[in-house]
Amino acid sequence: MPESIHFVTSNPNKLRELSNLLQRELLQVDLDLMEIQTSDLKLLVKNKLSQAWMGLQKPVIVEDTSLYFEAWGNLPGPLVKWFVKDLGAEGMYRSLQNFEDFRAKAVCCLGYTSDGVNLHLFEGEVRGQIVTPRGSSGFGWDPIFNPEGTTSTFAELDEVEKGKYSPRGRSASRFKAFLAGVEDQS
Repeated sequence: MPESIHFVTSNPNKLRELSNLLQRELLQVDLDLMEIQTSDLKLLVKNKLSQAWMGLQKPVIVEDTSLYFEAWGNLPGPLVKWFVKDLGAEGMYRSLQNFEDFRAKAVCCLGYTSDGVNLHLFEGEVRGQIVTPRGSSGFGWDPIFNPEGTTSTFAELDEVEKGKYSPRGRSASRFKAFLAGVEDQS
């Protein structure tokens, strides 16, 4: 298992969450990656991962999250960060008010490579509802997403509870299992 893993992100919230979920320190790297505009989350993550490897040549993680609204035909998908940036969580919630369907799906895809050739993807998915913004913790669209299995939004949960329900928590769990298997083989 690599001693150190670099995480390409400019988002300190993602860094903190993922480090805590993996129970290991990640080395934050702020590389300027060209982010292709696509509705295919896996393609987006593979592209970012290849660029990150080219820039670092070291074991590296990239990650992207998508939010799919059933009412919008599964948009905004991987473009969600632009929706959050322009509308905010409150604006995204309001944009669904003319629809009857508030079902949504959140997906996180974590990409890892230690050699630039083998690109490993770890996906986590959770279904839920878009609700009136609630809570003050979290970030991005956390205040409007209520995952199945709880009555709280991500922004109402502490970080440990959020990790149990979040797509990032699920993808991190799969990645941890992968790393444990790699360690067993070495």
